[in-house]
Amino acid sequence: MFTLRPAAADDRDRVLDLVSTGLAHGEGDDVPGLEHLLWGEPREDGLAFVATHEGEVVGAALGSVAERGGSLRAYVKVVVVAERCRRSGAGRLLLGALEQAARVRGATEIQAGGSAPSYWWPGVDTADREATAFFGACGYALPDGAPATNLDVDLEAHRDLVREPTPPQVPMRRLTHQEWPAFEEWMQETWGETWAAEVGGALRRRPVSCFVAVDDGDYLGFAAYDTNRAGWFGPMGSSPAARGRGVGAALLRACLSDYLDAGRTACEIAWVGPVEFYARVVGAEPGRTFIALRKPLTDDADASA
Repeated sequence: MFTLRPAAADDRDRVLDLVSTGLAHGEGDDVPGLEHLLWGEPREDGLAFVATHEGEVVGAALGSVAERGGSLRAYVKVVVVAERCRRSGAGRLLLGALEQAARVRGATEIQAGGSAPSYWWPGVDTADREATAFFGACGYALPDGAPATNLDVDLEAHRDLVREPTPPQVPMRRLTHQEWPAFEEWMQETWGETWAAEVGGALRRRPVSCFVAVDDGDYLGFAAYDTNRAGWFGPMGSSPAARGRGVGAALLRACLSDYLDAGRTACEIAWVGPVEFYARVVGAEPGRTFIALRKPLTDDADASA
C-alpha cells in the first residue's frame, strides 16, 4: 500500500505541511521553527524518510544521530502520517526505516524525542497516550532516570513579577550578532557545545531572543527563548562567580518581558532543573512531563520486540 524512500529536497514543503497540520494543540504553529528542525543546517548524520501512496507523500519520519556517552545514539525528531492514512501501519514502516538507517550509521540505540540541541520535545509527552502506545508497540521502553519536566507561566497573572525592574548590579543587554563568536566560545567553555548550539538558534529570531549579563567584558550569564520553538523558554545559566547577584532572575524576566511585549499570555519553560527558582521568580507551575523512551538497535532487541 505504501512506498518508502529517503526524503528528497522536493518533499520539503509537503513534509512541513504534514507536520505542521498533524501536530495537536498548537504544537505545529511555529512553522519557521519546524522548518529549521526538519530541514535546517543539513548534516551527514541526518535521517529522513517519506511514505507515498499513489505518488503522494502521506507520511514522514525524521531523526538524527549524535554521540552520547562515548557511543552513537539516534533520535526520532518526528513521525507523522496523514490523517486518512493513520492506523494503517505507515507509521511503523517509517519508524522501522529510520531505525535501520540509524543502525547502518553505527547507532546502538534510538530515543523518541530529546534530540538536543535541535528538538521539539524533550521526549514523549506522558499525557499523549497515542504516542506512548505507538512507541511502546514498536519496542521502546523507559530507561532509568526521571522524566523531564516543563513548567507553565501565566504571564498575565504574574505580570508584576515579570515586570520587576532590573537591579543596578546586573549589567544586562540583548545578545548581538556581532559578538556571537566571543559569546559562543564562552558558551562552549562554560556550558558545553550542546547548549552553545541551541542558543545559536536565538540569532534566527527577530529580535535576537537571548539576553546576556556582561561585567567589564566578562560574561556573567545568559538566558534564551524561542531557540527551537516559539513559546518555550530556555536554556539559561549563570556563572558560579555571579550567583547570588540576581543575574538569573533578571535575565529570566527580560525574556518573559519580551513575550508580554509581543502580546503573549503564556510561556512554557522547557526541561527544567531548579523548579523552586522559577516558581519564586515568575510564578511558574508544574506543566507537562516527558519520558525518554529508548530502544536498543541490536538484532536481538528487534527479534524480541
